[in-house]
Amino acid sequence: MINMIPEIGHILLIMSTVFALLSAASHLIGSYQRNLYLIAFGNRLFYALFFTLLTALCSLVFSFIADDFSVAYVANHSNSQLALGYKVAAVWGSHEGSMLFWVFAIALWGAVINWRQATHSAKLDLENLQADKAYFGRVLAILALVILGFNLFLLFTSNPFARLLPNIPVEGRDLNPILQDIGLILHPPMLFLGYVGLTVCFAAALASLIGGKLPARHLDYLRPWVLLAWIFLTGGNAFGSWWAYNELGWGGWWFWDPVENASFIPWLVATALVHSLVLTRKTQGFTLTTLFLCLLAFSLSLLGSFLVRSGIVQSVHAFAADPTRGMSILSLLVIFVGAALLIFALKANLLRREIDFGLYSKETLLLLGIVILVVAAFSVLLGTFYPLIYELLNLGTLSVGAPYFNAIFVPLTFLVVLLMGIAPLVEWQNTSKAQAMPILLFGFGVLAIAFWVSLQAASGSNLFLLLGTAAALWLIVCLLLTLLVSLSVRKRASTNQITANAPVKSRTSKQRFIGMMLAHLGVAITIIGASAVSNFEEEALLRMGPGQGKPLAGYILVYESTENVETNSFTAIQANISIRDGANDEEILGYVRPQRQTFKSNAMEMSHAGIDHGFWRDIYVSMGVQLSDSEYLIRISYKPLATWIWLGALFMMLGGAIAAWPVRQARRVEQSEQLSTSSSSARETVTQ
Repeated sequence: MINMIPEIGHILLIMSTVFALLSAASHLIGSYQRNLYLIAFGNRLFYALFFTLLTALCSLVFSFIADDFSVAYVANHSNSQLALGYKVAAVWGSHEGSMLFWVFAIALWGAVINWRQATHSAKLDLENLQADKAYFGRVLAILALVILGFNLFLLFTSNPFARLLPNIPVEGRDLNPILQDIGLILHPPMLFLGYVGLTVCFAAALASLIGGKLPARHLDYLRPWVLLAWIFLTGGNAFGSWWAYNELGWGGWWFWDPVENASFIPWLVATALVHSLVLTRKTQGFTLTTLFLCLLAFSLSLLGSFLVRSGIVQSVHAFAADPTRGMSILSLLVIFVGAALLIFALKANLLRREIDFGLYSKETLLLLGIVILVVAAFSVLLGTFYPLIYELLNLGTLSVGAPYFNAIFVPLTFLVVLLMGIAPLVEWQNTSKAQAMPILLFGFGVLAIAFWVSLQAASGSNLFLLLGTAAALWLIVCLLLTLLVSLSVRKRASTNQITANAPVKSRTSKQRFIGMMLAHLGVAITIIGASAVSNFEEEALLRMGPGQGKPLAGYILVYESTENVETNSFTAIQANISIRDGANDEEILGYVRPQRQTFKSNAMEMSHAGIDHGFWRDIYVSMGVQLSDSEYLIRISYKPLATWIWLGALFMMLGGAIAAWPVRQARRVEQSEQLSTSSSSARETVTQ
């Protein structure tokens, strides 16, 4: 029976494809006819779809744990000596398994929506209940259709359960050594969950377009999914950067690699979507902007998947190099995006609204920020795909590197940060129009001071350091001012609360305000870290052996000894290097231990950096080739504030989580107060 696990997984994958088709059909027909029975039947089919995909994924996990090398995917990406944690992580470590995990995650989030919509619907009157059942039916139908497309792709081009019969290898080829890191456990799942969040946003946007309306409660349903997608994409990009910094031994934290860009571009659009949702909630307008960004973010995530899996770019991050698979993903992209844009073109007029807002208002600043973020996304997209298009047209080869991306992206980031600083102040000045001009003048005064301080700090340095320093100072000072103004306004407002539900609304806005402040502070921290490490890094490349030292940035690094290290997966030559105080070379502050690793399964060699992490600086040491019997090529780097790059990302994620979670709780309390009588009568009507 155990030997049949891969076949069971394959059969379950086929069953899930059938369930996806039936669920989509039931939901679409039921939603069109407002037939609650068909919609309920489709809901049960979606649960069956989720269960079959969950069991199929568990079958693949079991095959890895059991070292079943008759499964081609296991044989190519595992080994009997591989640690258990990496065996499980290897499930999503390459193309076939990552696609199965992606499809399972879509089904998981769809099942959560299926379960949660019953809770929301219980509080509605009969008319809104039918409308919401139809809306959620369309959402689940679209998710089922996306799963159907991906399942067909898996079954016909990327089957993770394909067997190597009758020639079963005795041992597997092992997981790529670069992937044998905790980053594999954290980075891909977070990125996939972010993509799945964008898939839910795509489904919700299409459901609203097909229905021809987007009421406020549907906007509230969409909001947590937008924020969750953004949080996971932020984490996925941050952990990917941290993984490359720690594992690859290059010493950099971002390389503008095409595959890195493939996940960064959807993050930029998702950031624009978060702010567009705020704009729509505030004005009850800009609905088309929000819905279009939902479609665009999902489209770019699929485009990124095509880039990673088609083999048209060479990268250590790429999942696959099969043009057939790439064309299949491109076909799915054309079908999904083409259908979505057609529906958008046909239904857009039903959701168009005229909105009046002043030139000097938070709405204007939010809209400008959204435009700049989308422009930044397409600038990165152009730099990523231009060399590919250039080569495709037989015009030769062309390389677009960091100079282009920095020249475009840094000024755009500076403009966005200017808007991030002033927009909250403009919101608070609406409580007293007389405050508008003083706040604006103060803001420009802060900007002038930030530029002056930046010029002093960046004297003799480049424009990017000037912009980064000015942007960070501007944002931090504006956040402090926003905090002071908000505390003053809330203190005055607390003495004038006269309505029963005012404390609920105050609590809701307070949580959103805290989330916004933390996320924006995270942006400032990341900018500081990136500016510092990019402009003040010190580096030395030298020949070192036991007893030799090198002074660097106030430290002395002494090569103490060389030793051999052996694990189940690899053997390594390890250098033990002490970090000493530059003023007192007898005081040892710590050790770094870089390695040259040779993996047993495939004899692949790689350098593993030794890093002494600190709040104010990192000491980064990588070990190169052997130059003599006792000497090696050693690269030593002093990286000021490097940790701040990822600390800022954690602040962003924390801010997003705070902004996402309490809103649902507050809304539940508010609804229970406003609809206590109508909800009970609605339930009686439905029962009758």
